[in-house]
Amino acid sequence: MMQVSKGALLALFWLALALVSRSLAHGATQTLPVWLGSGVTFAALLVGPRWTWRATLAGAAFASLVWGVLAHQLGLLAALAFAGIEVSSMALGAWIATRGRLDAQSPAGNALMIAGAVVASTVGATLAAALWSWQRPGADLAFEWRTWALSTLVGLLLVVPLVTAFRGFRVMRSGGLAMAPFLGGAAAFAAFVVAVLLVFATHAQQRWGDVAATLAYVPMPFLLVASLLWGPRGGALATLLGSLLIIARTSQGGGPFAIHEATPGESVVEVQGFVLAWTTVLLLSRALAEGRRVALARARDWQLRYERTLQAVGVASVEYDAVTGRATWGDGALQMLGADAVGADTHAAWLDRVDPAERGLVQAAWQSVASGSRPAADQAYTLRPGAGRVLRVRERLAAVQGGDGRVEQVVALLTLVRVEPSDV
Repeated sequence: MMQVSKGALLALFWLALALVSRSLAHGATQTLPVWLGSGVTFAALLVGPRWTWRATLAGAAFASLVWGVLAHQLGLLAALAFAGIEVSSMALGAWIATRGRLDAQSPAGNALMIAGAVVASTVGATLAAALWSWQRPGADLAFEWRTWALSTLVGLLLVVPLVTAFRGFRVMRSGGLAMAPFLGGAAAFAAFVVAVLLVFATHAQQRWGDVAATLAYVPMPFLLVASLLWGPRGGALATLLGSLLIIARTSQGGGPFAIHEATPGESVVEVQGFVLAWTTVLLLSRALAEGRRVALARARDWQLRYERTLQAVGVASVEYDAVTGRATWGDGALQMLGADAVGADTHAAWLDRVDPAERGLVQAAWQSVASGSRPAADQAYTLRPGAGRVLRVRERLAAVQGGDGRVEQVVALLTLVRVEPSDV
């Protein structure tokens, strides 16, 4: 019963977006110039487990059958073929997109999603061309193929990222987007909307002259900025709304793509090629930015765990650049050694705090590890950081090599042996 409900709900969403698509633009082709309905099928297959695919495809098949009869005036057999095109092409594309079950927001998962969408749209367009040649012998099959492929692909790349981004979304009081990127993204999106209203206004050629076609690119950088600042969820929503705004303005006769329209709906098909290119750029840019953010978050998480572990066992860490000797201290070093000790920003400054009688041996050990002569060194020495303090520390040095085999960093782990009374 639950699967039947899911299939019925998907069919309702499918038909709702189909009506939205038809309201945006009309053309001379049997295929609608704008198509968002297949995005519901593809997204449901992408986010749902495999055992729910049967209900999803059944709901999509029912909605497609109804649409074929009511919107295209197809007979029952042709409408069944129309539904079969929707189900088979979306299932094939989703199967490709879900290979490996990668996160759709990751660069690899995003690339698979785009590849699956391309396959689904081109396979569907090829099968649809055969359907129209059977049902509409006088149709321009090349134009029908191009319209189906572009409209479906754009619809998938607009709807699917939005669904995957909001999967598992919960309203939270905190932990969301910070105010600075939110306001920055809002300003960029507002600038995008203003630019679209100006560039894609009616009578574009009379207003802008020969540069009208070039001005089509003006709004898109603002959408890119808003998409990156708002992250996957806000960026996907901005991309959907912004792209539909451009398509709707073009269907109303505005903008450079409507200047020379040989047949009704041709300008909408052409502008979708423009939208497709930018949507792909936005998706890949967001995926790369999200991948970098996740990698940084994981790195910070591991660093925090590492620092907490060192603090728990009473060990301070410091990393030295093997060439310049510049020091980067771990968070726990301040608590264990004190500010006067970790104030040494280079290894040379650290040597100034070492007891003069042992300074030469400490320097020689560090130099041997930094030059690659020894992989590691272990020693104990007295430290006089200042303010009358005398510390006895044990130091473990280890070389970190780069890709070329040369030592890039020297890592030191310091353990406090005891605190000695000052003799000065």
